[in-house]
Amino acid sequence: MLKLTGDSEQKVINILWESKLPLKPSEVQSRLDSDLAYNTVLTMMQRLYKKGVLKRYKVGNAFAYDTIETKEESANNNLKKVYSGLINSYGPNLAIAKFLESVETNKESREILKRFLAEMNKVDEK
Repeated sequence: MLKLTGDSEQKVINILWESKLPLKPSEVQSRLDSDLAYNTVLTMMQRLYKKGVLKRYKVGNAFAYDTIETKEESANNNLKKVYSGLINSYGPNLAIAKFLESVETNKESREILKRFLAEMNKVDEK
């Protein structure tokens, strides 16, 4: 499975998505449900900044960080890349068949897919 970020990095990003304001590393650390050291959180946030995932603002002697993209923008951009890569690598038949197999085991996912397909059909009928 392709991972776009590590688990700890994703937790940091999720905290920033939930916040209305940029956060300092100490503020992110206090919101994490783990015992990661301040220096570890700071290093992760600096790396995410260097990767172009976060932006930062000087606040006194420290930096406050925020995400470059909203959660929806990130999902849209990253999932398009993943799906395009799978279809290009394995062909649409196999990629879509395996996606549907993964959806069939989760009732909530099946219902979402049904609604999405119904909406697509409405658009096609117009």
